[in-house]
This record gives sequence, structure tokens and C-alpha cells, in this order.
Amino acid sequence: MMKTQTVITDSDTNPNVANPSATREIQYRQGTMRRRDIIGEATTASIADIANCETRVGFFIDLEAHEYRNYKLVKFASEAQRGEYLRKTGKTAVQVESKTVDTGERKVLFGHPARHLITTTKRADANTDSGGEEILDGWYIDHEPPDRSCAPDFVRSEPYYVAGTALVDYPDVALIHHTGPLPTGLAVKLKLISKLAAVKKGTASRTITVEKTVEELSDSPLSPSLFQLPNGLHENPELFRGHAISSR
Repeated sequence: MMKTQTVITDSDTNPNVANPSATREIQYRQGTMRRRDIIGEATTASIADIANCETRVGFFIDLEAHEYRNYKLVKFASEAQRGEYLRKTGKTAVQVESKTVDTGERKVLFGHPARHLITTTKRADANTDSGGEEILDGWYIDHEPPDRSCAPDFVRSEPYYVAGTALVDYPDVALIHHTGPLPTGLAVKLKLISKLAAVKKGTASRTITVEKTVEELSDSPLSPSLFQLPNGLHENPELFRGHAISSR
């Protein structure tokens, strides 16, 4: 079980939206089952997400409206599959450079030795209108992640997923050239600063800061009932469609 708090600050947010915004989540993992409870500003969960890694099927649950909708888990494309996509579509990968530096700082967090890593990511064409920069500052421990997406093993070793970037949007594909150690493991304290270039000339650039902190971490056994649909729910095929239900 892992409980986290995420605080997001956006320099270009709507004035009617809370800024910064804070969200709390509790994530559970046992065998092939996953669960995430979204708490928000309340003290009890209002939304839950249960996933089965074996069947690749999940359920979004509105605990207040007593409704649910099933969904299929996302698929992850390997480096070879992304290359095949580029060949078929005739697209050119967007070159991205990332570098991780181990600061050498160490401390014990949740009973585990933690290492301090800082990753800087830039588009190779950062001098153009489509440039930008990301700085990921985190403390990492060797601990199994919640893995709510049931990701395959290669996701934990490819820079495309481990370093990642929001500087390249679909349908473009990033080709990440990474140097330094990969920031693997469980990030128990993380700060991501994304400096995004202006969408078009004459508009302001945008800075988004995401701070995520693990508040509780436990390896105690979990009840199987956590991963079952609660009684008394009604299926709603349109539940949460078109709406984001998680923090970044």
C-alpha cells in the first residue's frame, strides 16, 4: 500500500481553477491485482480504479454515485514496435536528449536507502518554437512500484518510459538519447518542473510544477475484497468518458 500527495502548480491555469491543486491517492498491489483510490481534498475515497493484470481488464468506480464502467488496460509499445510505427507512417522521430546525474546524496526513507537523482530532458530542437525543458528531481528507493497500468518488464528498462517526456505529443514519437543512470525504482519524493515553449508566436511560455510525496508505504498483506467490485453498483458505460480522473 502506498499513499501519496500530488501538488500541481500551473502558470497558465484557468482563473476559476484552484492553483496550486492538491490530490491524494492510495494505491494497492497484490499478485496480478491493482487498485487505486482517489481521495482528493476529502478524507475518504470518491473514485476507485481496479485492474486485473492477467485479464487486462479494469473498472472505474464512482463510489459516491455507486456506478462503474469497465475498460481495457493500455498497451505499451516496445522500442522495436515504435520503430515499426515510424517506418509504416513515414514519420521522423523527435530527437530528445536526457541526462541523469547522481548527486551522491543518500538518506534512509521508509526503512530503505534512498539515492538522489536529477534528470534534465530537452528536445534537440529546443531553439525552435517547439522546444522546452524538464527537470526531474527525485529520491528513489529499491521497492516494487504500484504499477497500476500492469506494465511489461521492458517498461522499467527503456529510457522512453523510465525517463519519459511531455515535450513530445501524440502522434509524434520521441527518440530519447539518455546518458547517466536511469532513474529507476520507486520515487518517494519527486519534483518535476516542465518548461513548455509557447504554443504559437506572441503567446507566453508555460511552466508546470508537479510535486509528489509518498506519505505512507506498507508491505502488509491486503484483503482480497479490496480488488472486488463493491455490491450495489450500477453499470454506466459513459462514466468518466472525456474527463481526467487522475493527477499527472
